[in-house]
This record gives sequence, structure tokens and C-alpha cells, in this order.
Amino acid sequence: MGYTRYWERTAKPMDKDFVDFCNEVFDTCKKLGITIRNAYGEDKPIVTTSKIVFNGDATRDDKDLSHESFVLDDETGFQFCKTARKPYDYAVRTILREAYVRGYITDLSSDGDNEEIVSDNEFIYWQLSNYMI
Repeated sequence: MGYTRYWERTAKPMDKDFVDFCNEVFDTCKKLGITIRNAYGEDKPIVTTSKIVFNGDATRDDKDLSHESFVLDDETGFQFCKTARKPYDYAVRTILREAYVRGYITDLSSDGDNEEIVSDNEFIYWQLSNYMI
């Protein structure tokens, strides 16, 4: 399965408030049982005003919960992240929605059903029930 999210990065620089927002998303993920790791699915994610880089958890013996790295940096233009709808997609989805609102990205879309109409609770339950249980 290869679910992908797409966006266009603008030239607007990210600020500390957005970094704080991303860290809050990661804290929420931790409370939900979703582990956020670095680009390789190990260690801690990178969260700065010039680069947000993370993936799911590749360290579990029973399931690989990582897929492609999410990268939001200063490089403008078309970008994407294939998450295969693994649990870390919740963080990808939430951060991209906020980046869109703040003007860091445009043309936000995906190649699957539009989870934007599904509540966050339903979305999280679907991901956890398919990958964690």
C-alpha cells in the first residue's frame, strides 16, 4: 500500500511558533502511542525553523511503522511523502494542515480518500487498529 500526501512548498520561512506546534503534535502522538522518530525511523526527529524531518518507528521487532521520511525544509517547489497510512501519518497530516494555514505550503492533496472530512479521533482509531493492534 502506498498512500501519498503532496504539497507545494512556498518561500515563506518557518518560525519558532511552528516548531513549537510540531513539537506539540509529537507530544500528542506519544500520548496516543504513536512513536515519532528521525528520517530513518530511529532516534529523535529533527525540528528546527529550517527543517522538519521525521518518520515512524522502525525499531519495533513485530512491525515496521516507518515508511518514507517526511521533510519540510526551505527548498521550494513540489514535494511529497508516502506514508502508506502508517500511524505517523497522523503527524504528517496535522503538520501539513497547519503549514497550509500558515502559508508555508500550497496545493495540499493526497492520492486516497479525503480523511480531512473524518474526525481526528476516527482517523487515529483507524490507523491504530490497522497497525498497532
